[in-house]
Amino acid sequence: MNGFSWTVADYLQAAYVFLTALGIVVTAFMAVWVVRSVQRKIDNEQMLRDHLAHEVIELRKDTRDFMAKVIAGGMRAKEIKRCHYRLSSHINDLLSLLNKKYMVDKKYLKAYRQNVMKIIEDDGAYTQAFDANGEVTLNNETVTKLHEIEVKNDHLFNEVLLKIYEQNG
Repeated sequence: MNGFSWTVADYLQAAYVFLTALGIVVTAFMAVWVVRSVQRKIDNEQMLRDHLAHEVIELRKDTRDFMAKVIAGGMRAKEIKRCHYRLSSHINDLLSLLNKKYMVDKKYLKAYRQNVMKIIEDDGAYTQAFDANGEVTLNNETVTKLHEIEVKNDHLFNEVLLKIYEQNG
């Protein structure tokens, strides 16, 4: 019988080829898995950045709307206080998260959280209207101070957005 017989060297060579091919397949699988995992992490991070950026943009819109309504007059005193409280809470919550994730200073937007209500409460029209929950029309001096806060601080929303996107994770 004239058959093919394997020697020990043939078995070793076949095992070497098999293990090399298996190593290539495993390495390729690991490379694909690593790339997908890294890409998923990058995509998740980008989605988080985009979500938080959207929150900052919405907060800026809400802040501008609130300031415009207060300055225009006609809001009830307790409504002003409630709206400011909601706005201030939103600012605090968002900045707390941004501080943990992107090292954004919690003092950003401080003027909107603290100074706005102090200025409003110092206006006699507000204090007189508060107990009866009447409509408030602020005096010109108060309106000017509120405009100054907007002018001096509106850019901070964009700075927060820059900090979100400049951080590496």
